[in-house]
Amino acid sequence: MAAMDAKTLQDRILSAAGDSVDVSDGRVAALALADALLAAVQEHLERTSNEHDVELFLEVNGRQPADIGTWPVTILAGLRLRRTSADDRRSICERAVQLAVRRLRPRPGA
Repeated sequence: MAAMDAKTLQDRILSAAGDSVDVSDGRVAALALADALLAAVQEHLERTSNEHDVELFLEVNGRQPADIGTWPVTILAGLRLRRTSADDRRSICERAVQLAVRRLRPRPGA
């Protein structure tokens, strides 16, 4: 389930970011999604939990693995394991898409 969710989110990110994104290495969307998920989950945990949960989340998920494609899948699977509500998961994913698109879009004048 997490793999399908990650693929769907990556497709949304690439679509929203537009043609200016170089996807030749195939890892751009996965890396952008993973980075954005780290930020979105951290924001969520800061609002709903405590600093120990934030630290544990970053300790478990904060390091980039050798296979970048698995990184967003692992983070999304972790949300399910934490029993994060479906509404909260949707909110985290929407925030992550926004953050990833913002990072991938070229800046005006660049």
